[in-house]
This record gives sequence, structure tokens and C-alpha cells, in this order.
Amino acid sequence: MYVAHERRAYILRLLEQRGSIRSSELARELGVTDETVRTDLAAMQRQGLLRRVHGGAKYIPPTGGAEDGARLDCQLADLVAEHFFKDTATQDVYLDDAAFALVLLTRHPQLPCRVFTANPAVLHALSPARFTQEVFLLGSRLDRESGFLEAGAEAVMAQLKPGLALLCPPAMPSAHHAAYRHRLHATWAKQASAHAARTLVIGPAAILAPNPEADFPAALHRHSLVTEENIPRAYSGIPRLTVPYIDPAELGRGDRFNY
Repeated sequence: MYVAHERRAYILRLLEQRGSIRSSELARELGVTDETVRTDLAAMQRQGLLRRVHGGAKYIPPTGGAEDGARLDCQLADLVAEHFFKDTATQDVYLDDAAFALVLLTRHPQLPCRVFTANPAVLHALSPARFTQEVFLLGSRLDRESGFLEAGAEAVMAQLKPGLALLCPPAMPSAHHAAYRHRLHATWAKQASAHAARTLVIGPAAILAPNPEADFPAALHRHSLVTEENIPRAYSGIPRLTVPYIDPAELGRGDRFNY
């Protein structure tokens, strides 16, 4: 069973890939009620991540403008761009999440990097001509369940030695492990982290809460957190960059954004 932040991350990934989706399909895929899906879509609409339409929702990608600045995904992307791309030298980056890849490069289209991934959705997200970065797929046969290419290019990763591995796991149940629902995704994350000069784990503070249902932990090395400032005490010793946390209880019904 998905918890709320996992459901919404999953919905965001589906919308980024498909453009739109029906509520009934989401309820069926997630194994939840229609009311739960409506609650999720309403919260995500307040975040500016989607537009609700009759029977479902449509994805709203970031525009790169200042009006996106209150979105949590945009704030996290801005931190990564500001602190880890300080010079003009092009660096190789491993990226496992299509939604974050799209936000990062929409906000910072001239970011000096080459993108490597095992997730074909990243290639799809970054295919428009407005992005100047080169994008490379690593792997072979597509695993349809996980959506990732089979791990088979560890030698390439070892030779590549990316400067950054940007990982967006659905959960991080301990200070040194990220949890993924598919073993293939976890394998890629582990390899990327092992060979990259630095690993960034990116996501809301909710992913740092213990999640006993999450499977396939991947050990992370030389990693930092890019998250909200209300991190659990267990993670306080990890290098991190944070954005202010906004408590949903403090927001009124009329507020647009709800984290």
C-alpha cells in the first residue's frame, strides 16, 4: 500500500509520461478508493503540479519562470543547480527520475551537464529541442515492471565516473539506504552512487521517515540530502541542503500551495 507522498510521486511520474490520466485508472493502479485519488489530485493541484479536469487530471510542467518558485520540486531543483553547478565546466550527471529531470532543466536550461540514465522516461522528458544537454541511455532490455533498462553497463558507469548521481527514491528508511519498489531501480542507484563523485538524494522530508513496506534498499555512498528542513533526527549527521518546510496545518483552504 502506498502512503500519501508515494502515491503523489507516482501520480506525478505518470502524468509527466502520459500528459493526462483518468481518476478511475489511478484508483485501479494504486489500489485505493476514488475518494483517495480525488484528495491526492486536489492537493497536487494546490501545489501547481496538475490541473484537474472532468474525470481526471492533466500535468502542468514548470515554465522556468518565477511563478514556479513556490513549488517544492522547483525549490529543490534550484538548490541543486545553485550549489553543484558553480562553474561552467560540463560535468556528467546520472539522473534516475524523469519528473525531476524535467523540472531541473526547465528551470535551468543552460545547466552545463551531460545526462546519463537507465530510465527511458528521462530521455522522453528531455527530448524537446529547447534543452541543450546531451542525454545518454545506459543498459539493454527494458524491464516493463520497473520501467528501467536492465543493468548491464556497470563497466561503463565505472569508466564514466559521473560527477553527480541525482537520485529521487520513494523512501529512505535509514541514513545510508534508499528504498525502491523494484530491484532493478535499486541496482542502478547503487551502481551510480558507488561510481559518482557525489550522490544527492532529492525529495520531500517525508521520504526520510521509516517505511517498513519499502523493498530493495540500496546503500548510498558519499551522499547528501536535498530536502525540507524538518528532517528526522536520525539524518542530522548527513550533509544536506534544505528549503523551508511548510506545515499543511498552517495553510488555509484558499492557499494555492500545500506541501
